[in-house]
Amino acid sequence: MLTKRWNTLERQRPALKWVKWGEIVGIVLTLGGIAGMGSWIFGLIVMAGFGMWGFRILNQ
Repeated sequence: MLTKRWNTLERQRPALKWVKWGEIVGIVLTLGGIAGMGSWIFGLIVMAGFGMWGFRILNQ
């Protein structure tokens, strides 16, 4: 589960909720691609994109 600090950051920066859900979707796509149902490369790209967006939000 996420820490209390992350929950505080989400309240201060609501866009981080989108980052969290984007990372979860990326994980699902990656695991689905590894299992043969989709593209694991697309899942990695989604995770990397949302990770960079979250990093940018946190550094504002």
